[in-house]
Amino acid sequence: MTVLLDTNVIMDALQERQPFDTAAKEILLRAQNGEFACYFTANAATDIFYLYSKARGLESARQALNFLLMSYKIVSVTHEDCINAMSVPIEDFEDALVSTCAKKAEADCIISRDDKFLRGKSPVKVIEPKDFLKKLTGV
Repeated sequence: MTVLLDTNVIMDALQERQPFDTAAKEILLRAQNGEFACYFTANAATDIFYLYSKARGLESARQALNFLLMSYKIVSVTHEDCINAMSVPIEDFEDALVSTCAKKAEADCIISRDDKFLRGKSPVKVIEPKDFLKKLTGV
C-alpha cells in the first residue's frame, strides 16, 4: 500500500497537536516500520520547514525535515503537475496539486484532516488519519 500525507498530518505529529498527534505519530511510525510506503510532496517539505522553524527554531526544523527526508519519500512537483492540477475539480489549488501528486505516486489514498479536502472530488481517495488506522488494523 502507498499513501501520501497531507502537510497537516505531518505537522500534527511534529508539533504534537493534540488530540490529532496520536494518530499522526502512529501513521509515521508504521510507515517507518515498512507497513506501507509513505510520501509527501516537495512543496510540503518547504511548508513543514517554514512552519516548524517558526514554532521551534531553525535547528529543530532542520532536524525534523532531515528525519522526514530520511524516513519517507518525496513526490516532486513539476510544471506539468501544476497544469494538471488546474483541471482537477477541487477549488483549493493546493489540494488539487496534492491529489495530482498522489495520482502520480500511484498512492492508494491521501491522509488528511482538511475537511474541504475530505469532502472534495479528489481522483485519489482522501481519508482521515484515524479512519486510515482503523482500515489498516481491520478494526
